[in-house]
Amino acid sequence: MNPSHPHQVRSFNYYQSNTFSSTPTNYTLRAPTASDVSYFQSTLSRPERSVLTTLTPTSTNEDELSKYNQDWTNHYQGHSQLALRPQTTAEVSSILSYCNKNLIGVVPQGGNTGLCGGATPISNEIILSLQDMNQINCLDEHSGILQCDSGCILQNLHEYAYDKGFLFPLDIGSKGTCQIGGNVSTNAGGQYFYRFGGLHGTVVGLEVVLPNGRILQLNIDDVDVAVSSDKGVRRRSSSHRKDNTGYDLKHLFIGAEGTLGIITKVAIACPTLPASKNVALLVCNSYQDVLSVLQSAKEELAEILSAMELMDLQTLMLVREFITDVNSGEAQLLKQMMNTGSNSTQQSKPLYLLVETQGSNSQHDTSKMDSFLTRLYESEAIHNGFLAQDSKQMMSMWGIRESCNPSVAKAGYVHKFDVSIPIDEYIDVAEEVKVRLDDCTITTTTISSSKPAVCVWGHVADGNAHINIVTPGEYQKNDALAEYIEQTVYQSVLKRKGSISAEHGLGQSKNEYLGRIKEKNAMEAMLNVKEVFDPNGIMNPGKFLPN
Repeated sequence: MNPSHPHQVRSFNYYQSNTFSSTPTNYTLRAPTASDVSYFQSTLSRPERSVLTTLTPTSTNEDELSKYNQDWTNHYQGHSQLALRPQTTAEVSSILSYCNKNLIGVVPQGGNTGLCGGATPISNEIILSLQDMNQINCLDEHSGILQCDSGCILQNLHEYAYDKGFLFPLDIGSKGTCQIGGNVSTNAGGQYFYRFGGLHGTVVGLEVVLPNGRILQLNIDDVDVAVSSDKGVRRRSSSHRKDNTGYDLKHLFIGAEGTLGIITKVAIACPTLPASKNVALLVCNSYQDVLSVLQSAKEELAEILSAMELMDLQTLMLVREFITDVNSGEAQLLKQMMNTGSNSTQQSKPLYLLVETQGSNSQHDTSKMDSFLTRLYESEAIHNGFLAQDSKQMMSMWGIRESCNPSVAKAGYVHKFDVSIPIDEYIDVAEEVKVRLDDCTITTTTISSSKPAVCVWGHVADGNAHINIVTPGEYQKNDALAEYIEQTVYQSVLKRKGSISAEHGLGQSKNEYLGRIKEKNAMEAMLNVKEVFDPNGIMNPGKFLPN
């Protein structure tokens, strides 16, 4: 659609395979107008803050609106002329009810840190930002259930839980910016998935606003409960870890990417803080050694193993290149770790593992980690290793891991893939892609003669690999090369019965594949669910499900 014609009608036709018995659903939506802006300004409690638009004479600065239209990877660009920032669930309900009646598309947006364009408008839909709904209601000291608004930044939840003696179970690299509502809507995984499981297991309650404005309270209340005791008044969660009454509807909204409704509150179960933590960085000569380390960790570290992250040499070379402070702990550690090299008798490039344990007894846990590392050295499963001696060194080790994504983004245009692969074939996909890229005759530009570089890191303990293919020094997308890379990666993943989306979601980058890879009855069921909750198709149009 031409963004200079904001009133042009827009149609989304959901893809149907010839084998589907259901009828294609056609959604015809219109763009917002100045009269719609007037309505929202008259109904929202703080219009000067809650309504950002370029549709009226007293327009918002386009630069201020652009941050809602642009995703952080710069891969996706919307043309929305109206962003709304409601303050309450009631205001979200009012907005959706109005848009549903008037057939206006709505794009829910959290911290805008997604990697698949799920929170970026495709054209000129209304953006509904949850950033001002950011109150933490309570953390029940007995049940460990934290209840909060969906616009809460993940880092703030970590700090709040920590101060009360609890550990927030989701931890991802973008935690300083991302919001819990977006995390739940994309079913984010993160580095502690192996230890605590996914959000389908830790989220115990949700408040959701449906497209027609109705509010669902799913094992959650709109207010927490004040309880008097000899210690004074405390706040207690209204959610329960167990609630087996009726269909557990909250699971439909976890990972639905805002296509069925908008999550406004979250209740999540938090474990108590570990009394001890150990972190080690290990150097392996081959992926077979990685598998040996992983198996040993599961057997010997067992109940205290909390995370196991893999990074390849190409990735760490870019992390080292883009470190700004050469005297930082990360820079010094990388220098030591990468200068050790790998065994010269091995043809494979070294692979690096971050292993973390969390437990309740420091002496016991440290003894287990020491014994684990000693046996790895004796069996030659690792070429070298570094055990953090204090919390600062632990932070440096995790800092290296969390620098992978931004470092690769600085190197050039990145083709990003988030896949699940059988663990024994985890590295095979990347190696196969490298071979195919060496054979590729598609050229980029004359800026750089370098071949695309394949970088791999991820959560090896659960088979989730982040394969990032970067064109060094070139920051513009080459469509022909992108198509070649995408087909190469997905063919390699699917022939191993893997998944093309492990934790980042589908958004507008992978949704077209859904109709090809899902069994037809499952695909029909998904389309039927969409029809039940969003018959007018206003919620995040053009995302998640195939067009």
